[in-house]
Amino acid sequence: MSESFPYADGQARQSTAPVPPDSSPGEWPSATRYARHLEAYYDAVNDAYDDWSSGIHRRLGARLIEIASPLPGERLLDVGCGTGLVTQMAADRVGPSGEVFGVDIAKRLLEVAQRRASPRVRFFHVPAEALVFSDCTFDVVTIGDALPYLSDPRRALQEAYRVLRRGSRIAVSVLDRALSTPAQEVFHERLLALELRHPVVVPRPPGDRNRFGEPEVLAHLLASAGFAGIVTTTMVTGGRAATAREWTELMMGAGPSSHALLSVLGAPVRDRFEAELTEQMRKLGEDEAFRYHHPFTFAEAIRP
Repeated sequence: MSESFPYADGQARQSTAPVPPDSSPGEWPSATRYARHLEAYYDAVNDAYDDWSSGIHRRLGARLIEIASPLPGERLLDVGCGTGLVTQMAADRVGPSGEVFGVDIAKRLLEVAQRRASPRVRFFHVPAEALVFSDCTFDVVTIGDALPYLSDPRRALQEAYRVLRRGSRIAVSVLDRALSTPAQEVFHERLLALELRHPVVVPRPPGDRNRFGEPEVLAHLLASAGFAGIVTTTMVTGGRAATAREWTELMMGAGPSSHALLSVLGAPVRDRFEAELTEQMRKLGEDEAFRYHHPFTFAEAIRP
């Protein structure tokens, strides 16, 4: 797959942003290791990604497209495109006269996206922090539920700003962890305790990523990258698991850290973990036990 493509002016160009050495491509020293960990997670869950948790990713994609509102004939870039949910929706919106591009670092997700895509969609295996497109190329950029997982989110937003035309727009969605349920808080506390008891090393990004979904934080990130006219909205969905096993099966798809720990547990260790989890959930009471939220902040903004 080529890492550049012919533009309307007949030229193709790599990103003008400087690319740091592979040993430190992001904001913290273990960024490369984390990127590989993230790619392995998405490779593992690619078959179930679209339908995970009653199809929440499909609903997120549909909401993101509504906010971005691509028009016929426009050119759209989806950053962290995954299985291509947003790119296909965008292709339907821009029509035969428009173009859609998707970028991601997870090769297996891109393979899924490519199989499903219309001929008008093209995909590139490149990081969000070093886009291969020329300045002022796109009318719309979308980033769906990917920003906190990127090696360098701030640089990715700067790249999105660079490739957008003046007056064009960006639409972003991010999980708002501040709206998690007490049951989710208990689960992550028990998961951390499990990690400390077992020799499993889970690469993690800096802790400030947990706040990216808070509306004021996401708005600040966009403003710092140069965007204006920022508007945020919130969507909250959720449900309740019946048992600890149903809960852990669900949470294995919730993110790379949960998946990395739960997927390698032997049967006895997992049974003990789920028994501990059941006891902790019982203390929350019937109304809160095993209840989960999927709260997302959406932001739209303009590249002035």
